[in-house]
Amino acid sequence: MAALMASARARVQDFEGEEDDLEDEEEEWGGFEDGDAGEQPTSLPARKDSSRKAFDKVFKQVVDAADVVLYVLDARDPEGTRSKEVEHSVMAAEGGNKRLILILNKIDLVPPPVLKAWLVHLRRYFPTIPLRASGPAPNAKTFDHKQLTVKGTSETLFKALKSYAQSKSLKRSISVGVIGYPNVGKSSVINALTSRLGNRSGACPVGAEAGVTTSLREVKLDNKLKLLDSPGIVFPSSGDKAAKAEEQARLVLLNAIPPKEIADPAAAVDLLLKRLSASLDMYQKLLDVYSIPPLPTYGDVTTAFLVEVARKRGRLGKGGVPNLYSAAQTVITDWRDGRIQGWMDAPVLPVAPAVSATSAVNGDEVPPTGDQKEIVKEWAAEFKLEGLWGDDAADETDAMVS
Repeated sequence: MAALMASARARVQDFEGEEDDLEDEEEEWGGFEDGDAGEQPTSLPARKDSSRKAFDKVFKQVVDAADVVLYVLDARDPEGTRSKEVEHSVMAAEGGNKRLILILNKIDLVPPPVLKAWLVHLRRYFPTIPLRASGPAPNAKTFDHKQLTVKGTSETLFKALKSYAQSKSLKRSISVGVIGYPNVGKSSVINALTSRLGNRSGACPVGAEAGVTTSLREVKLDNKLKLLDSPGIVFPSSGDKAAKAEEQARLVLLNAIPPKEIADPAAAVDLLLKRLSASLDMYQKLLDVYSIPPLPTYGDVTTAFLVEVARKRGRLGKGGVPNLYSAAQTVITDWRDGRIQGWMDAPVLPVAPAVSATSAVNGDEVPPTGDQKEIVKEWAAEFKLEGLWGDDAADETDAMVS
């Protein structure tokens, strides 16, 4: 684990371009936010170093303490909210005795065929459960997945965790760590589980802005289960200036950076337009959100789009000049809350890499020589997931999203 954390720190040093100051090892958590693990806008005070050290500390605490790790992913961009480093860290911990389950959250924001494809893909690696941890934001564009309701999916997850706890027959309670990018719904997952036990007040604070969970929290479900809620995980990528700018825009679209710390929301809107323009249907739906006529296909399309948004939403400055920054923030908010439809399609792979203990420790990429079916099957049996939204057999998946 120490080697993995050292490797992660090395990546961050490359990303930031400067050595991390390690003088205050015992510093307090004050000011730590979920989005701090990524690169911060240059126009704001730098808090990257202390936040990264704080993240390393709490992430290690979660992995060390947890018997089961729930890795929460955003259904609109599962791969974008997934880190191989995190998976390797969990798999390598305690001689490979930890259990990892992928939680595909916000499923109501993607259509059934997209959900089905992602479940098939992700279940090649780890057991995966679809989840609706909370209701949609106002005016969000959602899809009906029938029995995959907030109540139904949270009960499924709870039963799976209880089955695992009972199978271990331990005298102590089972610890379940909840990890994931900022704003993927980690705290909502915990609240969905506690709500089914009659806790209506909510065990964890939730919000649409990154940075709601700022420290490690422990929530007791019953005498056999306790949950650990942690701040968001962001592993920044090293690269040249252009690559860093694109990474920053990607993190904004994931809502992994608090709005007040977004230096250039227009760059994120530009990336969003590029993604949605790959589908004529999605691109047209975006224009329909703001009642915008077809945009020119030449010149600065992003600026032209933001000018129209500013006019439609009244984001104007003195003399009626469009406020492009405010318009871009509006688009980012609408995207975050699901009022703009969009998603990433699952990759079509004939096979998936198996994760061996050696590759997990070294962080090596394993060639895709075969599905990781054995480990998925074994862990699914421990959680009694077969036929309970945990089996990727065609008939089960079809029944789930038809």
